[in-house]
Amino acid sequence: MRTIGFATIAEAPRDDVVPWIREILPPDITIVERGNLNGLTPAEIQALGPDDGEVGIVARLKSGGETLLSHKKIFPRMQRIVDELVNDDGADLVVILCGADWSDIRSSKLVVNPGRVFPGVVSALGYGRKLGIIKPSAGQVEKERERYQKLGIDAVVTSASPYGGPARLDLARQAGELLRDAECDLIWMTCIGMDVAMRDVVAEVTGKPIILARSILGRVIGELVTSPQPALV
Repeated sequence: MRTIGFATIAEAPRDDVVPWIREILPPDITIVERGNLNGLTPAEIQALGPDDGEVGIVARLKSGGETLLSHKKIFPRMQRIVDELVNDDGADLVVILCGADWSDIRSSKLVVNPGRVFPGVVSALGYGRKLGIIKPSAGQVEKERERYQKLGIDAVVTSASPYGGPARLDLARQAGELLRDAECDLIWMTCIGMDVAMRDVVAEVTGKPIILARSILGRVIGELVTSPQPALV
């Protein structure tokens, strides 16, 4: 796998995430990116927002800040982006830069779906422990709590947006203090946009092990692209 295609629900390039992942990959890897919101007007982006009662997914805006998107509204666009990465850009592996579940995406190439990868890792590590969870949006907290409750995990869930510039570190500190006071054993920082600086703040405040979404994703990709390639016959 020599070409990786990154499909983001936001705008490409994701210069807040992809360069960080690039550093842990072999130097001969080619990276291509496509974004769900590229080329859209503010009104068109707003039209992709969640309906009443729908829990939105958080997307970074290159103009600053964030917006909420509807999974069901952007799914056809994400499928098209995946198709374009494979058919037009020659991607051997597609990575979706979003922690929602994209199991319904279809592709002739392997697709890394964080919405399946993350819960598998976190539920295995968090089982039998009090799990602290940090989501990017307060509107996602209750659904996330219910999700892990069904897995038999006692979870304390809070939020801290990674898309507020320097203020994200204050939000991370506040989230960390809440989880520390709740006596959590392990902290799961769920959003790919959450960076190492946010992780370090939460680790300092809580004194507990941290699972950072982008770290899991980067290491999974690294394993896939550094595996020996089958010989051509």
